[in-house]
Amino acid sequence: MSTDQKRNEFRDDWAEAPVRSGLIPEQKLKNRTVLVAGDDEALTEAVADSFESWNRMKNLGIRIIRSGMTGFAEADRAAETGDNMSGDAYVILTGACCGKAPEDAVRMLEKLENWKKGIKEVLDHVRPGRILLLSDGRVYGRLPSEFAASEYEAGATDPADPCFFAQYYLQSLEKIFLDLCRERNTAFEILRTGLLYGACFQPELKHPVYRLAGLVAAGEQADLSMRGSRISYASLHDALTAIQFLLTVCPENKILNMSGLSSDATEAEMVMHLFRNFPSDCKISLHWEEGAEGPEGPEDEPEGALLNTQLVSFYGFAPRISLEDGLIILVKSLQAQSGVFIFDNTYKGKLTHVQQILLGYLLEIDRICRKHNIRYFLAGGTLLGAIRHQGFIPWDDDADVMMLREDFDRFMEVAKEELPSNIFVQTSATESSNHNAFTKLRINNTLFATEFTAKFPQMHNGIFFDVLAHDRTGNHGWSRKLHLMGTMLSRSLVFNKWGNTNIKSGGSHPVICRIVDYAKYLVPMRLAEWMQERSYRFFQHRNTGWLYDGMGRNLKRGAFPREWLEETVYVPFEGCMLPVPKEYDKYLTWLYGDYMKMIPVSSRRTSHSIVLMDLGAYGNYRAPEQKQED
Repeated sequence: MSTDQKRNEFRDDWAEAPVRSGLIPEQKLKNRTVLVAGDDEALTEAVADSFESWNRMKNLGIRIIRSGMTGFAEADRAAETGDNMSGDAYVILTGACCGKAPEDAVRMLEKLENWKKGIKEVLDHVRPGRILLLSDGRVYGRLPSEFAASEYEAGATDPADPCFFAQYYLQSLEKIFLDLCRERNTAFEILRTGLLYGACFQPELKHPVYRLAGLVAAGEQADLSMRGSRISYASLHDALTAIQFLLTVCPENKILNMSGLSSDATEAEMVMHLFRNFPSDCKISLHWEEGAEGPEGPEDEPEGALLNTQLVSFYGFAPRISLEDGLIILVKSLQAQSGVFIFDNTYKGKLTHVQQILLGYLLEIDRICRKHNIRYFLAGGTLLGAIRHQGFIPWDDDADVMMLREDFDRFMEVAKEELPSNIFVQTSATESSNHNAFTKLRINNTLFATEFTAKFPQMHNGIFFDVLAHDRTGNHGWSRKLHLMGTMLSRSLVFNKWGNTNIKSGGSHPVICRIVDYAKYLVPMRLAEWMQERSYRFFQHRNTGWLYDGMGRNLKRGAFPREWLEETVYVPFEGCMLPVPKEYDKYLTWLYGDYMKMIPVSSRRTSHSIVLMDLGAYGNYRAPEQKQED
């Protein structure tokens, strides 16, 4: 992956965060005009990009205008939105959020006067439906140790204190903004963030996150004195989401604090995060020395504040990126490394071991299928990994294979005799407490329980891989629709009866869903599973040209042409050669859309919520080399 591709990947990750969050009501943004104004080019562009992402991903028709703190009419005309923006426009002013305060009083007064003129011009030209000002925790000034400032609390900072200048400047910007909004009866918001950071994002203020991440990325040695104060930080992902959340969800005329998930820390705590994740690159030593100088200024100069974020949480905002994860992303974005980004601390460092185990037993399936002339293909994420990565998706934690129903039935017949004795074939027939729709092969004397299966400790919860049958469905659109609906309802009946959960009654058929939800209390499990199996095999002996993934997780994708699975080709997979459909491009496009586009950087954790894990005797297992055919 090229440097430009990696940079774009990191930028897309935070720009698209509001869209992925599920916190922003789309209808509040559709066809909206958004003006982003400020003199900090990096932050202004980041905010604008976060709205632009809605157009790329959801086609909402948002009109985005970027501007400095003056010249809105020219920016409006350049964007071809008309000479005067309507009264429902959203306006975001980046202010001095994570920016440097003026160096002297004269310069500060000039900037405040220009600020006042700029806001007046916004209100004269735009007439916003709501206007938001970005600020940050320095507005609270000097606070007592461990005192988390709420929105209307501030430190009584001594004018001689180094942090007073930034506090006074930010407070003045906010006061001018509030006075003018109230004077014009304009709905406003002020969002005070923790100190912002993000990959491929450079705010004016180079606070401790950037200084420490830079040292680790370069592998440089440093001896720093410890600061005692904890400060709130916020990833750009969460800040951009919070901006849109305040504009679309929160009540008007609010001042709110926000910070990241688990993102209050001292420098010493951040160094420990970095050392834990980059032990060979983190060469920072810490000591306590009164009045010591750090790499960029006196250590007694606070650059932020500890924020109380209860109010924004009360309204429903929830940050997603922890400081530890944010530091990992930032350091890796600064390092000139090739390859795909992944969190190395996934599963306490055991993910590659899990993948080796899965590979070893994939080769067992391959051996059995070759011996008995059973056709199979890599499936789901394993197939995607084979095509995109020539192996496992780097953050994948399971393996899937698929077969046509006739091959699946033959495999199940021979598996009892052919599989190693340490493999348990898990079906509802072989284990009464299991009601999964598909067959799982479990490794004895291991533990790999998901959040759901851990509720059933009597069930075999070993390391697993899935074997799926793809079944025939109708030739006609109406028959396929009825068949898939029947399968979905029977599967919902079994799964929700097993988990004692309610069947969701939304969608196109809420009444039918409510009836089935009630029926789960009346229908015995054996009958429900018979109905499920019968739905899979309904078209088994009919000559149809369509298949569907009835047993797997892709039932809602619908049906696909049988010809896609008629021919097999072999592709590299972790140094072996394993089978995939010859028409894998069509199949993967049906399954994932643009399958070559990877999921966002910050989401590259494993796909299963594993809550119990024990590799047993396989902690140091290495997959054998693939045996070649005679």
